[in-house]
Amino acid sequence: MKLYLMRHGETLFNTQGRVQGWSDSPLTEKGLQQAEDAKRYFEDAGICFEAVFSSTQERATDTAKLVAKTDRVKQLKGIKEMNFGSFEAQPEQLLPRFRQGSRSFEDLLVPYGGEAISQVGKRVLKTVLEAADALDNGRAKNLLFVSHGAALWGLILELDLVFPEGVTFGNCAICEYDYQNGQLTLIKVIDPISQKEVIL
Repeated sequence: MKLYLMRHGETLFNTQGRVQGWSDSPLTEKGLQQAEDAKRYFEDAGICFEAVFSSTQERATDTAKLVAKTDRVKQLKGIKEMNFGSFEAQPEQLLPRFRQGSRSFEDLLVPYGGEAISQVGKRVLKTVLEAADALDNGRAKNLLFVSHGAALWGLILELDLVFPEGVTFGNCAICEYDYQNGQLTLIKVIDPISQKEVIL
């Protein structure tokens, strides 16, 4: 079974350089178009989804509905974005800087009421595996999960994956995972806007 974990389209806060986290802001016109581009990518590849999931946040749910052409989207709290604590909705330049050599905020947001990236990765992994396990009946071939940048990165770190330098989670970026026997294997990262794929 293939699991497609993707980031939502561009939002108002993205254009303003503001932290979103558990806050929300609507998709922009560009974000709506990015979702349409992602829909076209899946259509061109002949990929249909037996089930569609999103985080409980508007930007992810709206993206999922557009990409999968359905209102039947199941919201999962476990794949919502990282909680940035008191930095929510604030300018991004106010965020603490990564420690030297780090690939994430680690636990730097915890003193400000936010989450550690390890917490995020664990809850995303648990939620995705539970959803996949429930549908691992031999009939489901493709599942779509629409989530968020830090949440997807937390999963990468939790799985201890080697990620190519310079490859990031732009809006509507897609991570294609193979799911077998309760295990996730990252196959490739897809940018549906540029149609570029990075095979891992």
